Amino acid sequence: MAQEKSLKFSALDGFFASVMTGFTLNYTIPFALVLGATFFQIGLLTSFPQIVGSFIQLKSVDIVEKVKGRVRFITICIMLQALSWIAISVLHFIFKKNPMFIYIVLVTFNTVSGALFVPAWYSLMSDTVDKNSYGKYFAWRGRIMGFINIGNSLLAGFFLYAMTKNIYLAFFVLFAIAGVCRFISGYFVSKMDDIPPVIVPEKAFNYWDFLKRFPKGNFIRFTFFVSGINFATYIASPFFTVYMFKELHFTYAVYTLIVTLSTLIGLLIVPSWGKLADKVGNVKILQICAVFLPVIPVLWCFSGNPYYLFIVNIFAVHLLNGFNLSTFNFIFDAASPAVRTRCIGYFSFTNGLLIGLACLLGGFIVIYVPAFMNASKILNVFYISSLLGAIVNIFGINSLKEVRHSNKIEDSKLILTVFGITPVLELSNEILGLRFHRLKEK
Repeated sequence: MAQEKSLKFSALDGFFASVMTGFTLNYTIPFALVLGATFFQIGLLTSFPQIVGSFIQLKSVDIVEKVKGRVRFITICIMLQALSWIAISVLHFIFKKNPMFIYIVLVTFNTVSGALFVPAWYSLMSDTVDKNSYGKYFAWRGRIMGFINIGNSLLAGFFLYAMTKNIYLAFFVLFAIAGVCRFISGYFVSKMDDIPPVIVPEKAFNYWDFLKRFPKGNFIRFTFFVSGINFATYIASPFFTVYMFKELHFTYAVYTLIVTLSTLIGLLIVPSWGKLADKVGNVKILQICAVFLPVIPVLWCFSGNPYYLFIVNIFAVHLLNGFNLSTFNFIFDAASPAVRTRCIGYFSFTNGLLIGLACLLGGFIVIYVPAFMNASKILNVFYISSLLGAIVNIFGINSLKEVRHSNKIEDSKLILTVFGITPVLELSNEILGLRFHRLKEK
């Protein structure tokens, strides 16, 4: 009964958290552009919060083990995050001159508040959800939250488009609603059952001990491979939005359709990733997605046509869904309950730190690296992102080992399956075979 109650409150938390995410995730950089942010400030906005949040997250592991009450700790962090959105919503009305510094500080506070509770939340949910239902439950939860997120993101984008002449008021409404929804989600988290965490003192290890396991440790190699791919990806990631607004001069409506509709299509396809991972293993999915993810940034260099970029973004979302889902599942499979919180914390620190440094490097490249062939300087970032992603694959793609039983599959067949070619061929064969059989009967 306690478990069912906790899962119900977790679902309600997820609903209101998704509303917050829908109103904010795709619009923090557009708001910075409205405030007059430079390329350097965009790089700082996307990198500094990540870097600070990563170091805070590293210590959150020890905090969780000391406070022991995970629900209370998570709730406090969520409430602080909600307060930061309320503060951001009134930012322009209070700081009308040079508000970007305050904005970066508030976004950093927001990110730190969220980063603090991540290891505790993962740990709590792993103890709340039945081990045999991880994939099913989180796939269901993620899908529902995804649809809510997309719906609200579409609503937010068209609201901004309609309110272009009163854009500051529009952002105030979005961020204020996001803050209120985050308060409500925190309330539902506070109602969850606070299961005592499994703490085995003799199994505690620090981050340096974690790094020393690299030659033989499967989880540490997984951590650096995933973080390396994300490093390459996030060199370009913040600047897709800047490119669409500054270089291609897209409206909020066009931007919103490209970002959210491609996400919606990816969400409709995401169950196929879960089924495929159950058959062939998470490592195979990680590897196949990692191979193709570096192709995405360079595809942006070929055309600025919104229809073309919409298709490219569908491709990107599809691969990221597979990569993130297999990453999430691998962590739960590979880390035992006694060390899971610590492993999640060290993974999150490494991944977050490299993402932050990547965003900073992206800003540096945009400012200081001369444009190739007199093209946009932002395209430099896309080329370099693809190149670094390929390098990470060359050195790390074969370093991982699967930890669950899985079926073997040829790489060529897996590629055809990932891109939907195999299911179409199988369906065609079934239709043709059925038609041939009927003709034969006649």
